[in-house]
Amino acid sequence: MRLLKTKHLAAVLVAAGSVAVAAGAQAAQAKLSLAKVKVAMPFTVLVQRAALEGAVRAGEFKREGLAVEIVGFRSWTEPVQSLAADAAQFALGGGSFIRASLGGKAPVRAIALVSSRYPYAFWVKKASGIKSLKDVRGKTIQTVRAGETLDNVWKQMLATAGLKITDVERFESFNGFGSLMSGNADIANISSNWIGKARKSGLVQILDYNDWRKEQGLPINEAQNLGWGTSLKMLKQHPDTVRAFLRALARATVRLREDRDFAVSVLTAKPYAQSEATAKEVWEMHRNSWMLRLDPSKGDYSFDAAMSEIALRRPKGSIDVRQASALEPIAEVLKELKISF
Repeated sequence: MRLLKTKHLAAVLVAAGSVAVAAGAQAAQAKLSLAKVKVAMPFTVLVQRAALEGAVRAGEFKREGLAVEIVGFRSWTEPVQSLAADAAQFALGGGSFIRASLGGKAPVRAIALVSSRYPYAFWVKKASGIKSLKDVRGKTIQTVRAGETLDNVWKQMLATAGLKITDVERFESFNGFGSLMSGNADIANISSNWIGKARKSGLVQILDYNDWRKEQGLPINEAQNLGWGTSLKMLKQHPDTVRAFLRALARATVRLREDRDFAVSVLTAKPYAQSEATAKEVWEMHRNSWMLRLDPSKGDYSFDAAMSEIALRRPKGSIDVRQASALEPIAEVLKELKISF
């Protein structure tokens, strides 16, 4: 009889504990001024942004009391437009935040960059005859619209080979792998997410933009080109939600860098869907490059500032990234979590 009472008491305590946990979760959500948010993403899959899926997988957003809905878009400009239209609360972008806020006066700001690794690597078919940039003359390159970052990267690289953009044919597409396999392009940008698939299809990488920058004596350790943004409305009305979003991403970023098994579990799942062998290789490639920060004193965003000056036809050095950024939230979050990238 005493044993039954003890078991009954234990059951009551467990039930009470469950109620307390549930109440605590509700209280955590109640602390946020906005708990349900939409995250706008381009369909382009880049490993640089894997902290988003990592945060979802590890339950970091739930831990912050955030319910996150991910919405996909075809281009890199549409997610930023969704912020300006108040159709999403956060968006992934690059120089589009600078072009939108400074060029278009849109009410959006960059809040954190996610990697120091540039998402540009150029692949060809084995039988293409292309061994270096000098062989690209008269060939068709896969690029994007004039003025966007990849197109400016092409101009930059071709110039070092004594070529102009007019010396090549252009094929505009966000799908480098498909452009090569269909024969629409002779050389294309394929992100690190697809290296396993590219090799199996008989493609060969001839140039990694990260290595090219090293050879040119250009910086490679700055956070650049890809990151998160939000709207002025969010920054003003829901700063707590902005910080909660960044805290979840920061913790997931640290875990991606330090826990290979966790990173592999993220990279072998959708949307990356890599083989285990490819995931391990990609983790080695990215683990020291994943970060979450926005610090102009470290050169962050300087690459996209330079690319945006070309796109907006502004003088070199005329864009101040601080005008397109909100620097305080990520600085506060990293200080709070005692994290340094």
